Amino acid sequence: MTDRPLRSSRLVRAVAGLAVVALVARLLLLGARPAHFDEGRVAFWTLHYFETGEFHYRYAIHGPLIQHVGAALFALVGPSDFVTRLPVAVVGGLLPLSALWLRHRLSETETLALAFFLAANPVLLYYGRFMRSTVLVAAFCFVAFAAFVRAYDGFGARYLYLGAASLALGFGAKENAILYVFCWLGAAALLVDAKLFRLRGGRSGASWAADRFDAFADRFRARGVDPRSWVAGWLSHGVGAGLLFSVVVVFLYAPRGGDWVGLYDALANPLLFPTTLSTTVDQIITGYGYWFGGGGEKTLTSFIESLGYLLRPVAGYAGPLVGLALAGTAIERYGRGSPRLFVMGCAYWGLVSIPGYALGTDINNAWILVNALVPLAVPAAVALALVVEVGREALAADDAVNAGIVGLLLLIVVGSVAGGAIGGVYMNATEPENALVQYAQPSAEMRPAVDRLVAAADATDGTDALVYDSTGDLVDMDTDAPRTPACIRWFNALSLPWYLEAHDVDVTCADAPERVPEELPPVVVVVGDCTLDRTVDCRSQPGAMEPPAELADQLDGYERYPYLHRTTGGNDFDGVIVYVDPEA
Repeated sequence: MTDRPLRSSRLVRAVAGLAVVALVARLLLLGARPAHFDEGRVAFWTLHYFETGEFHYRYAIHGPLIQHVGAALFALVGPSDFVTRLPVAVVGGLLPLSALWLRHRLSETETLALAFFLAANPVLLYYGRFMRSTVLVAAFCFVAFAAFVRAYDGFGARYLYLGAASLALGFGAKENAILYVFCWLGAAALLVDAKLFRLRGGRSGASWAADRFDAFADRFRARGVDPRSWVAGWLSHGVGAGLLFSVVVVFLYAPRGGDWVGLYDALANPLLFPTTLSTTVDQIITGYGYWFGGGGEKTLTSFIESLGYLLRPVAGYAGPLVGLALAGTAIERYGRGSPRLFVMGCAYWGLVSIPGYALGTDINNAWILVNALVPLAVPAAVALALVVEVGREALAADDAVNAGIVGLLLLIVVGSVAGGAIGGVYMNATEPENALVQYAQPSAEMRPAVDRLVAAADATDGTDALVYDSTGDLVDMDTDAPRTPACIRWFNALSLPWYLEAHDVDVTCADAPERVPEELPPVVVVVGDCTLDRTVDCRSQPGAMEPPAELADQLDGYERYPYLHRTTGGNDFDGVIVYVDPEA
């Protein structure tokens, strides 16, 4: 197979234009949404790595890649929500360019349609603006897949190495990269079976395969190449690619600093490398064992619930992509004399991912759809390209009816993408009715609360903030916790601790009225009380929250900034109120 020429290609310019649009869409107002629970947790440990130089694989926050990149960015421009999300935004924005590596397998219209879906689908856009590694693992594994396809199609061994490096980055991003490999193997098995299980004038699939092998060998002999030496050469490249994969994975997962013999110790003294490697492998085995061996049992009821949970974001934000993917799969399988195995493989990979991830997930969330939508973009592109071609033919034939139908279909696709992006990604990024919002997302009102908190802390000396809670929901007074501020009930409080640590806010805590200082600091953080007026729903009206009665008099004159701690519930308390002394 051969590529279409890249130089002065309209296709390349069009795909590059979509990538530019994708980047701008992901960078626009990137730091506006308050950090989700998961974002705050990963960002905190990234900041810890940057400040202390100590790193080891914490499997609870997934792969280490984003921490390495984030720490480097913190060193350059400092910590912020924008900076933490920047690596995901850039990778997601550049993902449409991967379509160009597959242009030899697709028509120009199909290649452009693939780039369009990767650039503009609202689910990929929303989580491309989110400090989670889901988009990273999907992007790097898809790029690896495209590279392996090019290596298989004869574009050179360099693509085998590029694929290995990209796959290693996928493994460094998130543990479910191994599921991508299983999906590829499963899809390949289905394709081999489909290729062999066919009637050819009474010939068996085995005899057909033997004839193909003989033809393969004859082509090499005709060129004066020994097939055995060719196979040996590719085996050596395979070994080399495997070594490259291993080096990248070890580099990403190896500990630094702390109580381990880490990567830098081994670089300084190569005799220590076996110890470092053993520690790294042990940590990887432990982490992967946690994610793939320690999950709870999935009942039929819980599986149906998880699958049903995904229908809302599919219907609201991925309907055209999934619908066209189903149509494209049917078109490819039943509408062509010889279905393209590449397209069918992507269809199998994507379609099995939706029920597969619903079966394996322990928390219902929309971000798992990313793993399915990226491969499904290929058969969706096939269907969309067919629609476009039908429209072109209708226009050329002055067929107003078919041209109108095609125009309506394209309007629905583009309108759905634009509407989903505007409404779900930018305007309602934290609202509970948004199917893309996971419950551990604080409400939008947290942003002004944090901004005023940080401004007041920057303007004062000594203790900047008091966190008060007598219920045990927000404060536990633990002085030995490894996470800071130690006195906060850290996991309940996320993502607030990330902001406190990132901006060096000096925090003290109190869990009883007698521990509250007579002179309050310029910032006081309390759990919002929704019990004073039971006629008001504090979830719909966070402004109705009141401070604890024992602090009400002392907080008189402070500005109040209430926000919902979890947008859609799921925790023991509804909200938080940040009080700021206006004189600060």
